[in-house]
Amino acid sequence: MGKYLSIFNTSFKQEKDSILNTLFRGVTFIFIIYIFLELWQYIYSANGSGQIIKGYDLGQMIWYLIITELIVCTTKTNLIVRSINNEIKSGSISYKLNKPYNYLFYSISNFMAKSIMNLLFLLPVAIVMGIVFVGLPSTFVWVQIIPCLLVIILSIFISWSTYAIVGLVAFWIQDSLPFHWIVSKLFMILGLFFPIEFYPAWLQPIIKYSPIYSVMSGPANLVANFSWTAFAEIIISQVAWGIVLLAIGYGVYCLGKRRVTSNGG
Repeated sequence: MGKYLSIFNTSFKQEKDSILNTLFRGVTFIFIIYIFLELWQYIYSANGSGQIIKGYDLGQMIWYLIITELIVCTTKTNLIVRSINNEIKSGSISYKLNKPYNYLFYSISNFMAKSIMNLLFLLPVAIVMGIVFVGLPSTFVWVQIIPCLLVIILSIFISWSTYAIVGLVAFWIQDSLPFHWIVSKLFMILGLFFPIEFYPAWLQPIIKYSPIYSVMSGPANLVANFSWTAFAEIIISQVAWGIVLLAIGYGVYCLGKRRVTSNGG
């Protein structure tokens, strides 16, 4: 564990030097949330003020979108897929296979550091935007800040674990980027834009028991409509999926590593 914390610390320090890149993400984040605000203000105002849609008022809906977009902007999952994909395609991964660390855990630690740095910058921006545009969520109490922050960090971890597996698929197909496109679009369609309640009843259980809920819907819904029951539910889901994804990733990595070894490195 200590070596992965060292990797995390080193990557975090390196990411602090990328100020312009972080600022660009902040501007992009603000622009996207403003577009969402204008769109949903129009949708809600079209049927009268104070309307509730699927259990969400305008403020809750905007907070949901702020959190899901915060997670997306914080992770930028194409980075880990592209990094792993390129190292496998070029063969440079062979130099890391004999290092005193697990390549999968190294990759996750490395990109988690980048995300935490982005989160430290974007989270205050998100909070200020939410308060300015729609005020605090109606269920907000100060004690909920820590549990909400915890589930957001765990969602980032699960996101990196998911896409690390996608990147490792390059051991077999040489280019895993199309799989990143497919997975990211599923997360976008089923988690980013709408809460789980907006989907057909038959689809809701599928989303709820998938990583999409742990990464997108659960954390965003917790911030928009906090309850301790919801917090317990999302934490259980995140811990379960974290264990499952790490186990799958480790298995995929070990199988892929054998292919490199059998082919001469």
